[in-house]
Amino acid sequence: MRSTASAEPPPKPIDPSRFISLRWKLLAGFTLVFSGVFAGAYWWFYNFSTEKAVDRLQQELRSTAIGAAQGIDANELLALYKTGQRNAKGYSDDPRYQRQLAWFETVHSISPKIYPYTYVVGEALTNRRIGQPAAAADDLEIIYLVDSLWIYIPDRALKFLEAGNAYEASKRAFMNGETMERDLYTDKWGSWISSYTPIKDANGKIVGVLGADIEADYVFEVRQQIRDRVFSSFAITYGILFSLVYLMSGILTQRLKTLAEAATKIGEGDYAQNLPQLTTGKSSDEISQLAKVFDIMMAKVRQREDTLKQQVSELKIEIDQVKRKKQVNEIVDSDFFKDLLVQARKLRGEDEEESKTSD
Repeated sequence: MRSTASAEPPPKPIDPSRFISLRWKLLAGFTLVFSGVFAGAYWWFYNFSTEKAVDRLQQELRSTAIGAAQGIDANELLALYKTGQRNAKGYSDDPRYQRQLAWFETVHSISPKIYPYTYVVGEALTNRRIGQPAAAADDLEIIYLVDSLWIYIPDRALKFLEAGNAYEASKRAFMNGETMERDLYTDKWGSWISSYTPIKDANGKIVGVLGADIEADYVFEVRQQIRDRVFSSFAITYGILFSLVYLMSGILTQRLKTLAEAATKIGEGDYAQNLPQLTTGKSSDEISQLAKVFDIMMAKVRQREDTLKQQVSELKIEIDQVKRKKQVNEIVDSDFFKDLLVQARKLRGEDEEESKTSD
């Protein structure tokens, strides 16, 4: 009976154009994973380092502001505010102004990144300069007195007795007597981070405020240096890890490639494969176990193939014998053979009669 089941189609050959090496797949996978991890680590470390660097700058700024304020004569500062006069250039020739400016030069020489200055706030301003009642805390103004920038960057320096707005940190320094910091900001003189500390007289009364600034360009420079160093360190580490992954993936895929080539040759009937070389070693892994399985499979397939060849040979002999017997039977059963047999018998009978007659 003929089978109605349809034969399974032969397997499609592998398209070489779509083949992607396991090594490159491993590299792509590790690259994606490492890129994500390194990006997160880089971002965290950069922010952490930048925050710590800025905190350190602010701490230095705070310490310098407190130290500089202690070197100012509060009574002299208040007297300068009340009676000092601005010259044509915008600062003052008053000896009290010059003494404070010289002190700021000393402070700047100790901390070259920091530019100190002084100002007064509030009721004194209202009574002397405006002639109106004392201002509320939210409506305070400040009057700048001595600015160290006149020594280093005159075109960006605050003028003597110049009025300005009081920011929250500067107000709190004057109103509450606290040393306050102000994060990165921008004004008409540039971008800065600042610290404010009160200036007190001998009785502890606040008469003014000392401000100390660090230019934002320096902060940006610090951030850029941290970014460059962190990026360089991570780039080197990333390159080393990528190289290690490349080498390790090569070692791993080389054994798989050898095993695949051996399997291909086994499929073609070449059983002289040295699979045990992949199974030897002090430790065992999935590849060595797979090689052992292939080795056992190859031995069994080879044994079955030898057995099948022997069976086919024996079957061929049997088929030949049956075919020969069939051919003989066909000849014996044919009319021609029967006629020959009859004629042979007749001839044999005639020969026997002649033999008797001659006797």
